[in-house]
Amino acid sequence: MMTKLTSASMKISRVMTKDVITVSIDSTVEEVVEKMVDFDVECVPVVDAEGVLLGLVTFRDIVMKVVYPSARIRESKVEKIMSKSLVTCSLNSTVLDVVKIMKNKHLRRIPIVDKKNKLVGLVTDFDLALLGWDFQ
Repeated sequence: MMTKLTSASMKISRVMTKDVITVSIDSTVEEVVEKMVDFDVECVPVVDAEGVLLGLVTFRDIVMKVVYPSARIRESKVEKIMSKSLVTCSLNSTVLDVVKIMKNKHLRRIPIVDKKNKLVGLVTDFDLALLGWDFQ
C-alpha cells in the first residue's frame, strides 16, 4: 500500500482515468443519463469535436436541474445544465496539488486537461482514496 507521503509528489497522470466517457454539447440529458447508467459513472464531461473540455454534467446536476423541477429530460440539452465554471488540473499536477484543490473547493472530481484545455483524464475522490487520501 502506498503511503500519502510517497503518493503526494506522484504525477496525477498516473492516477487519473484516461478513457473518460464524454458527451457533446448538443447531447440530450437522456443521452447523458444512458451513458451514466451504462458505464456506471456519476459525472460526464462535455467536450467539443476536438476533445476540448466545455463543461461537466453530474448526477446531481440532472436531479437538481431537470428531475426535481420536472423539466423534460428527453428534450433538455446538457448545455443548459452542465457546470461551466470548472476547476481543472494539468498532467503535471501532483497528487498533493489535486488533493489540496479538491479539499479546499469541496470537489469530488477534477478533469485533467492539456495546454489547449483538451480533456485527457478525470480524477475522483475515489481514485485518491485508493492511495490513502481521506476526503471526509
